[in-house]
Amino acid sequence: MESAATRLLATVASGVFGLLIGSFLNVVVYRLPRAMSIARPPSHCPACDAQLSALDNIPVLSWLALRGRCRHCGTPISPRYPVIELVTGVLFVGLALALPSVKPIASLAGVVATTIAVAAIDVDNLRVPPVLGWFAAASAASLLAVSTAGHVPGRLGWAGIGAGTAVAAWLLHWALDRAGDGSRRFPDIALCVAWGWAAGWLTLGGGLAIGFALAVLALASPLRRFAQTRCVIAFAAILSVATIVAGAIATR
Repeated sequence: MESAATRLLATVASGVFGLLIGSFLNVVVYRLPRAMSIARPPSHCPACDAQLSALDNIPVLSWLALRGRCRHCGTPISPRYPVIELVTGVLFVGLALALPSVKPIASLAGVVATTIAVAAIDVDNLRVPPVLGWFAAASAASLLAVSTAGHVPGRLGWAGIGAGTAVAAWLLHWALDRAGDGSRRFPDIALCVAWGWAAGWLTLGGGLAIGFALAVLALASPLRRFAQTRCVIAFAAILSVATIVAGAIATR
């Protein structure tokens, strides 16, 4: 168990880093599905093409200071930008406060951050780039190193069960989709593995809950089709983040 000073430093750092990552996620959400570079050009207003300064890119605060409008042309800026930044920061702080050790924070934060981007892209009704699924899986896989360093190999068994149940749910959806018209969407298998592995590593119940939730989504998707609700991935992402955070709290 770390000292109180280490815990406080990790919590503050997680919050600040979460806000910065949230700002970067806004770039990812807009550019990746449109096959644009996330590095070039620098941040700019899509309406007037004016390049944004560092003061215009401070997470949450810049949007509030500018009253949600571009400094140069006055075009409204979607409130989704500060919302994603704030949600990411809050979830990172939540992980730092909930986990009994700071060691797995980076791994779990990687899964959570990727999941936020996935949900936002799906809400826009755009195709989720496969690279996000692989990044989430890589973040979850880094818990192997955490387990080895912390001498808790038993958690890897839980993680494997969680990943297995998530994959089983993905296969269920795949089978239903093959029998249907192919119009429904579901998280990429790499995302399912990441969610199940991360939640299972925290608690066995968390991994099983992820698999159960994804299976319910697969079975319920025909009902959502009638309701013209298409954000299947976003629903799965929100459920997965909630389960991972709840699992982190359960480890206290």
